[in-house]
Amino acid sequence: MSRGRRARAWRLLVACALGCALCACGTHRDRTGGSETHFLKRCESGCASGLECECGVCTNPCQSGSECERWASGAECVLSGPRVATQACPASSSEAFCELSCLLDSDCSSLGESYACEAGYCREPAADSSGPDSTDQSCEPTALGADDLVVIGDSMIELSTFTSELEAAAVAAGGVELAQDEHLRDYSASPGPMLAQGTFSIANEYAACQQDGPARVVVMDGGAADMVLETCPGVPTTDCPAVQAAVQGAEVLLGQMAEGGVEHVVYFFYPDATQNLDLKAGLDVLRPLIRNACGRSPVPCHWLDLRPAFEGHPDYATGEDGLVFSDAGSRVSARAVWQLIEERCIAP
Repeated sequence: MSRGRRARAWRLLVACALGCALCACGTHRDRTGGSETHFLKRCESGCASGLECECGVCTNPCQSGSECERWASGAECVLSGPRVATQACPASSSEAFCELSCLLDSDCSSLGESYACEAGYCREPAADSSGPDSTDQSCEPTALGADDLVVIGDSMIELSTFTSELEAAAVAAGGVELAQDEHLRDYSASPGPMLAQGTFSIANEYAACQQDGPARVVVMDGGAADMVLETCPGVPTTDCPAVQAAVQGAEVLLGQMAEGGVEHVVYFFYPDATQNLDLKAGLDVLRPLIRNACGRSPVPCHWLDLRPAFEGHPDYATGEDGLVFSDAGSRVSARAVWQLIEERCIAP
């Protein structure tokens, strides 16, 4: 090779090396987390090359998990449909895109210290702390029949007038069509079916519902009995076996509902158990974990925290632990549930 050709080849080699170095300083993160990434950062200011804005964060449309592994260890290709249905993602979202799902903030550590688990997916906290991105969506909901909407849960429902109040709100709004002597199906039980799988499980209520006929919409609570019947030693933590069993049971149940053709789940969680501070401590640990399980559920799962509606109203709850609806609490809770059903286009 002539001296001139060798010089040109050397210049080309140097240029290629510089180009590769510049690329390495871009947005890609290797699986060891060694380089900076813009993966799952908020995309208000745009996304770096190679990433697109989906559901408010910088990510990529995908068809398989192998397309997502390059961005972060554990990243998966996740269908957007359930979150579009809950208005957590816009209707314009791609059918699936790369995500890193989570239950705990620590599940997001591979992305950086600023990331946290938000409704089941790793997110960089928004500057205004407004929570998950949502968007108004137009829809054409259809009225539900008597068998379409089912209530399951524990004594907070079964020992109160919640279901009759929900039925009254639904009928008054024209969202549920009931013939004379027809009522919503209610499988709730007391003293306390648990989220954890077993003989006394809320999953058994859903199984009984399925035997009687499929449901389109399930309204439910769950988790208090787990914190009462299987107490955690000392201060409750996420490592407590009772907490872990409850979360696993919730995930299994939501998966069963998806397989059973349920179109929507409305999961309402308890007000503060001010009369039982040990129970309150357990529910405070369990609440965000169940919310995250709901957020990443394969069936659209709409989360409702009752604490704001109950704040300043001790008359809304009765019972030994303060976790049974009074008549006033039943009415307020049922209306809050139905309002959410209307807002999310589940029913008219």
